[in-house]
Amino acid sequence: MISLKKWFGGETPDEEDDGTDLRLESMRMSDLVDYDLKTWVVTGRCVYDYEGFPAQEWQLTSGDEVCFLERAEEDGKTEWTLTRSIAVGDIQEDVIAAISADQDPPKTIHFDSRAYHATESDSGVQRDVDRDGSTTASEERDFVNWSYAADDGRVLFVAQWGEQRFTAYEGEYVEEYSFTDILPGGER
Repeated sequence: MISLKKWFGGETPDEEDDGTDLRLESMRMSDLVDYDLKTWVVTGRCVYDYEGFPAQEWQLTSGDEVCFLERAEEDGKTEWTLTRSIAVGDIQEDVIAAISADQDPPKTIHFDSRAYHATESDSGVQRDVDRDGSTTASEERDFVNWSYAADDGRVLFVAQWGEQRFTAYEGEYVEEYSFTDILPGGER
């Protein structure tokens, strides 16, 4: 869409985005997006550095539901995953005890009547993204992440933050086109 400013002058290259060309990968805090017949609000944002491979994550909230949309790019291919937080204790195997004893979780774990098989492990750094889009290096959090996949395509991630803090997330790969009607939030 060509704006009147562009036709008649007055637009400068440094002018901030007016919100008419919003994309999933450029969502900011308080932006809105539709997915699975619900409208979600971006309520958090962070970036990851997996040993030189960057990823972005958006926390999306709809009512009482919270999920996490991650965008990662490797070898020119973009992958999107949508997960929700689960309790590590809801995984059938005692993942924390296994990591404490062997430095690695079990090769196969079970959650919600589904078997997940280990696919990879990596380490990285997480940084929160402020409302203005900046990050603070002093607030980096180191983590180790173990990835699992089920035969039906579902994924599960277990992360260790420091010595004793563990988190887990379960979800699936999603397509960018599944997210529609991205609108700027009130704080853009």
